Amino acid sequence: MNISEKTFLKNVCKYCINKYTISNNCSLIASLIYQICKHEDMDVPAMQGILRIYINENYSRSFAHCFNVYRGVIVDASLYQYALVNKPIENLFPVYIVDATPPHIEYTIYNEIKKDSQVKFSDKFLENTLKNIKGNSTYPIKRFTLLEDSKKEELFFCH
Repeated sequence: MNISEKTFLKNVCKYCINKYTISNNCSLIASLIYQICKHEDMDVPAMQGILRIYINENYSRSFAHCFNVYRGVIVDASLYQYALVNKPIENLFPVYIVDATPPHIEYTIYNEIKKDSQVKFSDKFLENTLKNIKGNSTYPIKRFTLLEDSKKEELFFCH
């Protein structure tokens, strides 16, 4: 992955995190990332799998999860949803992942979410989203609460 691709994917993740509710929306966010990247001629398929967090050497937690993969690299804009509901271990969850996965996090891919099974976002919505992402690359990234997340736009009603 070159620097411009990495920067673009980071900006897509930051945009999704700042604009949309991430709680219980991992499949919608993965679909949105896939479709935005398709407009940029990048193949970043949405995947279903397991996210495992190693809490210590004797204990881990597993979560069913949806995320994206680009050239073998994990792109995940929705894993922070688990930090919102698991306060004792919230510090183990990064806000998003592009490129380097922390050593205490492991992904297992079960299958690709086929295009026919995804929510289809309108071309106009995708073009506007892409324009917003390219127009502003300085999205602030900070940890947030479940209450703050609930005040964001609901992606389900946007398409």
